[in-house]
Amino acid sequence: MTDVNEQSFPAGNPSDNAANRSSPGTKQRMKAPIWRFRPAPSAVVQSLRTHIIPKIVLALRALPVVVTPIIAPREELNSIDAFAALAVGVDDDAAFAHVDVLLASGTSVETILLELLAPTARHLGALWETDETDFVTVTLGVSRLQRIMRRLGESFLSEVHPANSSESVLLTIIPGEQHSFGLSMVAEFFRRAGWNLCTGPFDSHQQLTSLVQNHWFDVVGFSVSSDRRLNELKQDISAIRRDSRNRHVGIMLGGPMMIAQPDLVATMGADMMSIDAATAPQQASGLIYQMTHGG
Repeated sequence: MTDVNEQSFPAGNPSDNAANRSSPGTKQRMKAPIWRFRPAPSAVVQSLRTHIIPKIVLALRALPVVVTPIIAPREELNSIDAFAALAVGVDDDAAFAHVDVLLASGTSVETILLELLAPTARHLGALWETDETDFVTVTLGVSRLQRIMRRLGESFLSEVHPANSSESVLLTIIPGEQHSFGLSMVAEFFRRAGWNLCTGPFDSHQQLTSLVQNHWFDVVGFSVSSDRRLNELKQDISAIRRDSRNRHVGIMLGGPMMIAQPDLVATMGADMMSIDAATAPQQASGLIYQMTHGG
């Protein structure tokens, strides 16, 4: 899916963008923003080839070939366990087919995103954390959920026709974190609302800092999935405030940790939190007003 609102910025070395830093108070926007894409490091590719993919193949071979019936649309949104089973099952098309049934029955894309895909991803993560399933199975399931979400993206955008927005947002996870499904879903709602959008994840804290130093963002949002890198998050937020081209940049936090520890907004030095993907763009617009008008 090609999105005219998606921005792609080279991180690079700060010295490569000296000209951009000459006017720190000036917005800089790309004339033809495109999808952000960075090739995976060779070590990651090698690990996928030698460890992850062989394990997935072996896991699939070990699974019994069972045809799982598609759940009736009326029951499905209350049957996250059943849909999760489809997402990790041997039939690669079962989860897709089930979503097609929901769409045909009149279920909105937004409902499928928020009430089916998001809780299913959380459910798979909980199964992994409690050792009820393995890494390979969770990886397979989340990968299928990502593919479904990408396929739904164009339909989601077509449900409304937002005006082109001049507001820009950078959405990312803490460099080094792995759980980005929730971030991808939030990005769909910002994209739908017409925001100029740039998304992570980033390979390093330096890459993130360099980006906000050389390009204008009204809001930077972090999805926080665990408490393992909170010290790094606090340092990143401090660096963004210090180096951002936009001296009034707003910082939003979202993700599972915000539900568990809402006081992290103040502790981390952020401005607000959002735990609802559907309303996050409106909350971000309100934050911009507060940051620029001192309210």
